[in-house]
Amino acid sequence: MNVLAKPSVAWGYGAFFLCGATCAHFDELGATHFGLVSDWIAAIMLIIGGVVSGRDWLRGRQYQIVGWAFVVSLLLHSFLGNLEDLINHAPDAGGSNGLVALPLVPYLVIVGMLCVIAIGGLWTTLSASDHK
Repeated sequence: MNVLAKPSVAWGYGAFFLCGATCAHFDELGATHFGLVSDWIAAIMLIIGGVVSGRDWLRGRQYQIVGWAFVVSLLLHSFLGNLEDLINHAPDAGGSNGLVALPLVPYLVIVGMLCVIAIGGLWTTLSASDHK
């Protein structure tokens, strides 16, 4: 089994994504109560998928796939939106303004790397047939 398909990687990445999304968009917690709900649901789904597939691979693999797919969709949307802001030189584009403020370019690189890892996790989980 590829490293990215392992259940421990799924729940670890899910926990990291939950923390990272909350810290990067911490300023949105007071303004909009539902701004981070999709990020939290995706992270929790990936954590649940990792835990369940760690106990029973055949039953839990489907949940892990759903979690990876949800995270990939969110990260890809974020990456493309930020890339569009960078290309169009949007004046209000600032990357992350949460607990750790990042300019747009480093933020875009980080989101891109996280997206590539998530795509790898999704791909390897889809192609993994057995758990070793």
